[in-house]
Amino acid sequence: MDSVRTFDMPRVRRVVQGAGALAQLGPQLDAADYRRALLVTGRTVGASALFARLVDDLGDRVVDVFSGVEAHNPVERVVELIGCAREVGADVIVAIGGGSPVDAAKLAALGVAEGIASTEELASFAVQFEYPSTLRVRPLSAAPLPVVAVPTTLSAAEWDGFAGSVDHERDTKDLTRYLELTPELVLLDPKLCAGTPRELWAQTGVRALDHAVETAYARNAHPYTTALANGALELLATNLPRSVADAEDLNAALNCQVAAWMSIIGVHNVSLGLSHAIGHQLGALGIPHGVTSCIMLPHVMRFLEPVTGAEQATMATVLARAQGSTEVGPAADHVELLLGELGVPRRVSDYGIPREKMHVVAKAALGDMVVRESPRPVDEAVVYELLEQGW
Repeated sequence: MDSVRTFDMPRVRRVVQGAGALAQLGPQLDAADYRRALLVTGRTVGASALFARLVDDLGDRVVDVFSGVEAHNPVERVVELIGCAREVGADVIVAIGGGSPVDAAKLAALGVAEGIASTEELASFAVQFEYPSTLRVRPLSAAPLPVVAVPTTLSAAEWDGFAGSVDHERDTKDLTRYLELTPELVLLDPKLCAGTPRELWAQTGVRALDHAVETAYARNAHPYTTALANGALELLATNLPRSVADAEDLNAALNCQVAAWMSIIGVHNVSLGLSHAIGHQLGALGIPHGVTSCIMLPHVMRFLEPVTGAEQATMATVLARAQGSTEVGPAADHVELLLGELGVPRRVSDYGIPREKMHVVAKAALGDMVVRESPRPVDEAVVYELLEQGW
């Protein structure tokens, strides 16, 4: 008989989806009685005419705008955001953009509640992990501020309480994990996402694909999340190429957003794994979040195939059907076919990172908490070899 297992249900209270959903942001804030919203975004979205109209439409619900979020969230910038949220007395933090603004909003929500005022204090709330299974998380002393997310990419950060930040002095990406940081309201607006550069949309779509693959064959996989993961694979393989080719195909875009949701919704119970552990640390060196999955996922799938053959056979059948193929090959081959169709980057060496840094990445990946769920044991030599394959 299996041992007793708990499953924490996702904390998102409401999802508003469909073309034009962004117009519901103000009414939704009013319904929750939030009156002092801090808007958080990056420079590109923050400089757009659409964002300016949104700020005008929200009116005095907005107490300030922070548009200085940077990719991967350098810790110094996160502390700056926390100070801003504290100074203006925000009662809700609204993230608009990709995974970095959403993660930044979560960390700000934590920082205000916990009185964080320095990078060292921020680091003390990151997960401390020692391979293979030692995990330490500092308890919360107060409830974080509520977070609302309006995603413009497929990174899926809006569906969980994980948040990443980078300490460039250590060349390391830290993960903070509290279920309480999960956004309570998510607005999925494919019309808004039509303005997202197609290369970014494609890359983050592969990130969602990576979520689904690693969830489906995780060492602690669960039937509930596996079913959702395989459904996400089919939606992505069918709709992502269409959405990349035509930004105005709003039905395909919304299907991709729903697939990203399905790919990760149970992540507080079923962890991501080896591809993400390596990808997080490649991100610390400046490779975009989605690109790390484009580079590493097929290599990791082939490494794990000897112990995840049954799971990968199911994935292969799903992907082949979505791709209109009558021949079912290895799952990694079907992923490669999709990556080729999307035209995404595939090599670490394209990003100007010194090869000797791969030893740093291999070591840091062993300190990343998600590596513990790899279905096959790893060490630094194994990770380094996978990085060599992706070089």
